[in-house]
Amino acid sequence: MRAKRRFELALAVTCALAVFPASGQDARIEDAFRRGATAMHLGRTQDAEAAFREAIQLGPTLAIAHLDLGLVLGREGKLDEAIASLSEALRLDPGIEGGHLFRGIFLHQSNRQEESRAELQKEIDAHPSNAEALTWLGMVELATGHPEKAVGPFDRASELQPDDLNLLEARGRAHNLVARDSYARMARLDPSSWHVHRVQAEIFADEGKHTQAIAEYEAAIKLQDRNPDLYEGVGDEYRKLNQLDAAKRMYSKELELSPHNPVAMYNLGSTCIELGDNAAGVPLLQGMIRVYPGSPVAEYYLGRGLAADGRDSEALSWLERSAHGDPEGEVGKRSYYELGRVYRRLQRPVDAEKAVAEYNRRRQAKEQSDAKQMEDWQKLAGPAANVPAN
Repeated sequence: MRAKRRFELALAVTCALAVFPASGQDARIEDAFRRGATAMHLGRTQDAEAAFREAIQLGPTLAIAHLDLGLVLGREGKLDEAIASLSEALRLDPGIEGGHLFRGIFLHQSNRQEESRAELQKEIDAHPSNAEALTWLGMVELATGHPEKAVGPFDRASELQPDDLNLLEARGRAHNLVARDSYARMARLDPSSWHVHRVQAEIFADEGKHTQAIAEYEAAIKLQDRNPDLYEGVGDEYRKLNQLDAAKRMYSKELELSPHNPVAMYNLGSTCIELGDNAAGVPLLQGMIRVYPGSPVAEYYLGRGLAADGRDSEALSWLERSAHGDPEGEVGKRSYYELGRVYRRLQRPVDAEKAVAEYNRRRQAKEQSDAKQMEDWQKLAGPAANVPAN
């Protein structure tokens, strides 16, 4: 159904562009084209077919008439006839716009994938920025079991049409199939490899299975204990489970192995702040910000650590930065909460009230957004969304 909707949209556009022959043609041909186009836009495909056949009888060498007839026949599901009509259009005018594209589409829908690939490639060679042709070429490669060849056309099409949901879905599916094939090959080559354990850990992490992810990361570390990325990965999983002492140990090892890594500084520094170890956390965050300035989340943790250490005047500037640097996000919301407390201690009640009011506004907006998302999900999922888990 998605492919059909995409084709119908492209068909409507093409018919709108290819309705009238050049000026000076017989008025009867022009009338036939007008009637065919009107019928197509009204969904009366049989009337459109008759009108375009009439146009061909009156002007058998008009490539545009054969093109539009082919599009109508394709919409009616008469794929063999559509392909033949488009072939005739291309014979009469090899450069006719849309000829190779739609012939490629109908060949794909007829399961003549090799021929479809060739036609679509001709369209792409002539028009490299034709997102439709690139998308259909990707679909052909998926249909023939070559997702690794589909990702290139899909990626290029996505650059041209970044918000096309159908395209994003197909592109994601192709990349997922390629990834799964790569992981399966890794497992066949060396099932006990640390690479395999890390991939499995990442899969578990994406699925929210944090305990299983930790087990896989730790298995990988036993085989590759000098890789800081593994310690970062397992530290993140411990942190998601709120096992902060374990996360701190892993982040400490990450920083030991990569002592100038600002991400490692942030990971360990922010965890120390959450554990109340401000003396350790503040210098790490200060060092991270010197290397990588302009990070609202790091500024938030630094301000929070300074405030907890009684250094309110220093904390104030960092919390104000983090609040302004994340206008509508979670970090900004938390920054205003901390600012309210700092302003009170600095005897600035008006500013404290403003900060608390902004925190409450953002909290309420987040609650409303979450409720709306849940409502939308329940509408999409139907009764199944309300079935309690076992």
